[in-house]
Amino acid sequence: MARVNSPLDARLAQGLIPRLSILREVAPASLAPLIRQSWVLAARRGTTFVERGARLPGVFGLAYGSVKLSLRGQEAEERVLRLVAAGQTFGEAEALLGHAGRSEAIALVDSKLVVIPAAAIFSLMERDPRFARVLSVALAERAVELLGEVESAMQRGAQRLACYLGSLPEAGDGNGHSLVQLPVSKTLVAARLGVKKETLSRLLRQFAAHGLIEVSRRDISILDRDGLSRLSSSPAHSA
Repeated sequence: MARVNSPLDARLAQGLIPRLSILREVAPASLAPLIRQSWVLAARRGTTFVERGARLPGVFGLAYGSVKLSLRGQEAEERVLRLVAAGQTFGEAEALLGHAGRSEAIALVDSKLVVIPAAAIFSLMERDPRFARVLSVALAERAVELLGEVESAMQRGAQRLACYLGSLPEAGDGNGHSLVQLPVSKTLVAARLGVKKETLSRLLRQFAAHGLIEVSRRDISILDRDGLSRLSSSPAHSA
């Protein structure tokens, strides 16, 4: 990982920061001081650029690439907490509280990230109450998502997979069905769902056999949206 301060990356920060969801409602003039205090990090594929227990230098915004946030248990067991896509942010709570991070941030491909110092964010909150409200809502949404993760851990693997497929962005497959695409490898999706890769493959085959989906590598056609929805909302059972 390298800290980058080239004019090209300065323009990258100027282009990304106004598009981040937590900053879209902020006037350009109010963003100028924040942009000046931010910097760009380049993370090569496979780099762990935030270690567990490290203090975050600020809020991270992903300009391009892909990042996973994960926890590691005993015997290096991994649980992927979140897959971060371009245009998304992470680390808000830890950076603003000044707490050490509890998860690792790992670049899945060569990536560039904009780091916004906490001091710059606090200063903007004081100048722009509307931004403070938007940020508060964003943090509240993350808390709700965390509760969803806890609830998911109580579900069967089939329910978790059905919920996950239902959360992915959709497109048409040309045959009147919705098409979703796994954003990462099946190994990472399995880690995200807290199941083994073999279990994920078995569940995908079961879904296909029941006419819910059709699988072609990472492309998945949703053949029975209602059936998938019923499965995702069925009462939880132990795995």
